[in-house]
Amino acid sequence: MIDKIMEGKKLWKLQIDKDFKCLIRPLFKAEYLTLEENIIADGCRDPIVTWNGIIIDGHNRYEICNRHSIPFAVVEMSFDCREEVIAWICSNQLGRRNLTEETRKYLIGMQYEAEKTVNALKNPLGNNQYSSSESSLPYEEFNPSELAAMAATKSKTAKRIAGENHISHGTVEKYALYAKAMTEIGKKCPSIVPRILSGRYKISHANLLELSRMDEADILRFSQKLDKNQQAFVQYHMTRKEIQPSTDPVSSSAPPSIPSVKDMPEFDPDAEITGLTLTVPSWTSSISRIKTKTDLSIASAAARKKLENALMELSSQIMEILSMIRED
Repeated sequence: MIDKIMEGKKLWKLQIDKDFKCLIRPLFKAEYLTLEENIIADGCRDPIVTWNGIIIDGHNRYEICNRHSIPFAVVEMSFDCREEVIAWICSNQLGRRNLTEETRKYLIGMQYEAEKTVNALKNPLGNNQYSSSESSLPYEEFNPSELAAMAATKSKTAKRIAGENHISHGTVEKYALYAKAMTEIGKKCPSIVPRILSGRYKISHANLLELSRMDEADILRFSQKLDKNQQAFVQYHMTRKEIQPSTDPVSSSAPPSIPSVKDMPEFDPDAEITGLTLTVPSWTSSISRIKTKTDLSIASAAARKKLENALMELSSQIMEILSMIRED
């Protein structure tokens, strides 16, 4: 993938692509100042990574080096298309620390969508074009096996990305919808995107999809409402109610009705969660017992493999439910 390491350190003139830069986690002020102090004191140790002279990793280092006239090295990488670059940037960023859950979901979704596009470009179904003079050819252009192969490739891509991030492949596809919604919101109101990805605005998956379907004026008005809120974090549903007032004809001043026994809920909405919460400590205890009292080296390979598979599946389920909890 690395094409070449550019000769020597100097003040290289590089290009910045806004779409690529949007995939890079912005540094917090303290992080940026620390990075700046380190570069001023020790020089730029890590090279700037580029593709065709466009920065794909090292935007902050590039800005600091140019502002202080500090020379830096460049590593040029080779990719066949922009989508391959996007997939690489996302994968690279997912290895960083301190990612917000919103940014993590966005990067996973963007990586999946980019890799799907790359696979489609490498295995196109629509290349069997022919002119009207060939319309009587005695064979069928559509091949169902090709479509099945593409579906299988898509599934493999989702499962691989899921494994890399300890989530289920269904969650990867869900995050792809999240990324598409973020892209749509960015087209209409770019300023709101970094606020969502930083975790400043707390918006659930379903509400983000709803927000992406709003027109530009409504999204802008929504953003302005959020900006006026002085809380540390702003919940979507609180402001959404202000943008679209209730149309309930019943007066808000009317006293609440007292529910009868038959109106009371027939189930406890916390029951399943409480049951799981009470069960988890027993899992923890069993795992601790294995760690302290069992010699895994003498266990059979088959037993160790079964345990490994079970733990990986448990890990995937845990990450998925944690994501659901954080969205709410």
